[in-house]
Amino acid sequence: MKILNQKHLILYSTFIIILIWWIIFGYNLSHEPYVWDDLHFFRNYSVNELKNSWIGNWDSDGIETLSYRPLAVLYYHSIYVIFEENTFLLRNFIIFQAFILILVTNTFLAYFDFSKNQILIFTLLIVFSKIFITLIAWFTISVLLLAYILAISSILFFFMSIEKKSYFYFFISFLLASCSIFIREELYILPAILFLLFFLKYDVNLKNILHCFSKISLFFLIVFLHMFLRKKFIPDADHLAFIDNKIMFGDNVIGFGGLIKAFKSSFLPMGYYSSQYSDEIQKYLSLIWLTLILISIIILFKEMLGKESYKVTLKKIFIFLSLSVVSCLPHLTIDRSFGIYLPSIFALILISALINSLFLSKKYFENKLRFTKIVLAVFLLLIGTLGGIYRSNLHSESMSHFSKNIIELDSLFIYGYENQGVKVSIPIDRYEKKKEHLENLNIFDFDWGLKIENSSPKIIKNRYHPLSF
Repeated sequence: MKILNQKHLILYSTFIIILIWWIIFGYNLSHEPYVWDDLHFFRNYSVNELKNSWIGNWDSDGIETLSYRPLAVLYYHSIYVIFEENTFLLRNFIIFQAFILILVTNTFLAYFDFSKNQILIFTLLIVFSKIFITLIAWFTISVLLLAYILAISSILFFFMSIEKKSYFYFFISFLLASCSIFIREELYILPAILFLLFFLKYDVNLKNILHCFSKISLFFLIVFLHMFLRKKFIPDADHLAFIDNKIMFGDNVIGFGGLIKAFKSSFLPMGYYSSQYSDEIQKYLSLIWLTLILISIIILFKEMLGKESYKVTLKKIFIFLSLSVVSCLPHLTIDRSFGIYLPSIFALILISALINSLFLSKKYFENKLRFTKIVLAVFLLLIGTLGGIYRSNLHSESMSHFSKNIIELDSLFIYGYENQGVKVSIPIDRYEKKKEHLENLNIFDFDWGLKIENSSPKIIKNRYHPLSF
């Protein structure tokens, strides 16, 4: 009965928190049309195009980054067959996908023994974080919602297969993992995540290490298969290579800048702190948030040293920090602001556990230290949530079809590619509506910068680019 109550709490609290999010952001987003890459991705693909996505580049127009993502193409096709040009229903379907993703994530956290209070705090932080709206505000990126749902479900079935000694659960886990990898290459890290999570459940020793590798070997195999097919069918795409004692991805040397940026962003619901492009409010919110976390860690660490369970707690912290780093590995090649959901899970659940530990003090006003911990916990929740709302609002603004950056990118699809003699597969009605929208803003050709910015007073001069962290 206790487990049932926890499940109900997770379900109802997730629904209420996302409903509040929808009232703040979802309703306005629901009226946003297709923009940018959406214009040609969401359409009715021919049978030949769907077949060719399995033996060639995912983008038959040849204007996107060369990649092997056949199930992503099938997703765009299926979504368009269902919703066509009704972006209001499509947006709310995507928000429902996000709801399912948070539910699956919370189920995953409950499986690994995080308490209902920790999960409730986590849900509040992740839903109002910048990464959550990032996955929803751009239709094209919504395919990642499906990829993450499949990947996290695969993790759950993997561990259930071990507990129940079930080949059927293992097969389901492998199938879900394969689908997620064939949607986006970012899920190459899934076997490494399984390896680290294994030792949350089991002791670290040679026997268990060998047993774990025997279990996840097939998952590595599907990664290598995807890499092989990508190399075979898209030889011109960027690939990892060792040249002159350097690890290269295409023409670029692999560096740690993108990984560090993604890792730092995972701990910041209010978005990446940058001295160059962050506005003053975001800077202060980030600094206050990080300062409060540091103070809380110092206070709780002193208390934790005196407890018998501190070794178990340190092991859990180390594994989740390692999971966050491993989840950031795709950013060694290209850092993408929309690719930090997985590291954010592992980072923000640690913060949630920290906040919950501050709240656990009994007799709140008995002494100054207990009162201080409660104040820290309340302020951490407030700063994290309000900071996330603030940055989410700015991201929503940057994705508006009236924002300067989106108008530039829309004009590229309507005028720019045509000027280059490139035919882009945009449904006719959508093309005409988008062209009419641009003409109403006095834009009749493709251009970057001030020329577009000054074309109409309706244009929003957004501070952040849609791809900013």
